[in-house]
Order: sequence, then structure tokens, then C-alpha cells
Amino acid sequence: MADGAGPARLAIAWELHQVEHLAPWCELLRMPLLVTDNGRLDAVAQAYPGLVVEKALGIAMPDGLPALGRLIAERSPRAIFYSDLFGRRALRALFGGQRAAPRIVYVPHGFSEKRQTWAAGTAQQDVAVLYGQYAFDQLVSLGVAGYLHHFVVSGNVRAGYHRRHAAYFRAQVDSLGLGGPRPARTLVYAPTWQDAIGSSSYFQAFASFATHLPSGWRLIVKLHPHLERKAAAIDALAAIARGRDVHLVRANPLCYPFLDLADAYVGDMSSLAYDFLAYDRPMFFTNATAGSAADAAKSRLFDCGTVIPPERYDALYRVIDEAWTTDAERFSEKRASLDAYTHATPRDDDDLRDEMVEILAGVAPSWMVAKLAPPRGAAS
Repeated sequence: MADGAGPARLAIAWELHQVEHLAPWCELLRMPLLVTDNGRLDAVAQAYPGLVVEKALGIAMPDGLPALGRLIAERSPRAIFYSDLFGRRALRALFGGQRAAPRIVYVPHGFSEKRQTWAAGTAQQDVAVLYGQYAFDQLVSLGVAGYLHHFVVSGNVRAGYHRRHAAYFRAQVDSLGLGGPRPARTLVYAPTWQDAIGSSSYFQAFASFATHLPSGWRLIVKLHPHLERKAAAIDALAAIARGRDVHLVRANPLCYPFLDLADAYVGDMSSLAYDFLAYDRPMFFTNATAGSAADAAKSRLFDCGTVIPPERYDALYRVIDEAWTTDAERFSEKRASLDAYTHATPRDDDDLRDEMVEILAGVAPSWMVAKLAPPRGAAS
């Protein structure tokens, strides 16, 4: 159902992974994606079918954030979709402080059970997209669910979007040398980034995974965009993989086309693991935080496959062989349960669109409209 005429809705992205999460909403609501002045980002955005990409010329992040706010204010969109997580004061400073302030929709860039509290900021948004019950319960456990202004339970919008465009995305994957005859086994290794609690297994595990890869097997390494900030270290490790069927996926936010190829998943606390649950294929978890205060062993995710502590990283392929035939019997029910808890029942596109449009028809919340207080001591 089409909504009435009015100022445009607009999605904005300034990092690669944000494009992956905003593109489905751009299609659903027929809105353009505004990207900052970054040639790599613009090229990535062009890789999504039918995505209308507009450039914020001369604005580079993060220093260009105030200029980006001014540019968007000049366009006066009725709603802004973004995939970062700003607090209310920052949102008001960038886009509000006026009677006609736009509605702000936060689209999460994945789901995580990491022992960090950043997810609490979800409750400070104008409109928050939640994948399912788990995201809401996480906010309850953080004591902030009562602050939610509006929220939409979306289900896994990205999964449906990628199914609709599977042939288009598969052609891109084939162009990376991943087409042709299937190897005996294809594994996707998706390490998360090296965050403040040391969640990534990449720098501990990759060299062993690459050098011990069995003949006839393929390893696709889907790097987290933030992990690529350590480019020199990644380049050095990548040299180990030369001459082997090891493919490092860099500067590429696509996820599902690589997961489609995987006979099994290997990873730590990456949000891609939650995407892979629905495939009900073997999963192996590299618990990089084992034995530390941030130990992820109690996560529901790690109940969905075989867990490998750091001291066993060099035995990965032996572990995979031993667990392969019993994996479904041991973990299928757990995977289905966590997938259902993380991602709500798939929504009908028209129904989801109508719900969002109805919410956005209202006015911005009072904290968004309010004028910013002048700095203390400023002249009145």
C-alpha cells in the first residue's frame, strides 16, 4: 500500500556494513541511500540491486558529521533511517531542535550477545527496529525497555531481501572466484572485530586455519568491516593463505551470498552466526574470550554448535570431522529455537511497510523537537 505524498524518507550510511542493513529498507520504502564522500562506499552501495544512491559530496566521516546534519536539514526529509546508534542529545543536535524535526528510525546492524551494554542505546531512539523477542528481552535485562518510544518487530528483513535477489548476488560472488564446481566442503569463517572485550578470534586462529586447510576444502573468511581497520596485520596474515583455497572477503558488506555457499559456519560472536542459524548446517564456535571475565560460553549462541577454545584452534578440521555426522542430532533443535527467538516470524512486506508508514505519520518526539540549551555562560 502506497502512502501519501510528502517530503522524502532518506537513509544515510557512512560505513560499509551499514549499507547491508539499510538496503532492504530502501527497497521496502522506496527511498534513496545517501552516502558520504568515500569512493569505496559508493562502489559498495552500487552493488545492491535497484538501490538509488546519492552522494554527500565533500563530506567525509567522522569529521564531517555536523556538515552531514546540515545537508540533510536542507533537504528536510520527513524521516531518516540510519544504522549507527546515537543518543538523543546527539540526534537532536544533528537533525532536530525545530518544530518540523524528522522522525528517526534506527535499523540495527546485526544482533549480538556480547557482554557489552551498547545495545541499551536502542531504547533511546525515536523508532527502533527490533528483529524479534530476543532484542526486546535484552533491553528488559538492561533495564531500559520502558524508554522505547516506538518500535517495530521486523523479523529478518535482510534474509527475504537476499532471497528475492539471490541470482543477482550470486553473480557477484561468482565474480570473486567462488563459482564453478563445489569443493568437498566449503567453510565460512566469520570473525567479529577486536572490540574492547577481545571478542575476535581472527588474530589467534587464522594462520592455523589457513595452513591446515585440508586438500579439496575451501575456506571463505568474511571479515568484519571494523576488523579491517588493522589492515597491515591482515595483509601480513593474508600472505600465509597464498596458493591455498582460502578467500578473504574484504571491503564487502554482503553476507547471505557467502553463507549460501557454506557447508558449515566457523566464528566467534559475529552477528553472521545468527543469520546462519536458519540454514541448520553445522556450526563451530571459536570462543576467543574463554576463561576471561567476558567469556561467551554462557551465550545461547554457543549452545547451537561445537565450541572450540583457543588451545584447540589448530585442531579445527579434526573437530569438524568428528562432529559432522552427529551435528544435526545434537544441535538442530537449539538452532531452530534461537533463530525463532532472535528473528520474529517473517513479516509480509506490505504489512511491515504499512506499520512503519503509520508510525512515521506522527510527529517527532518532544526530545527531538526541543531547542538545544545554549552553552553555560553564553550570552542570552
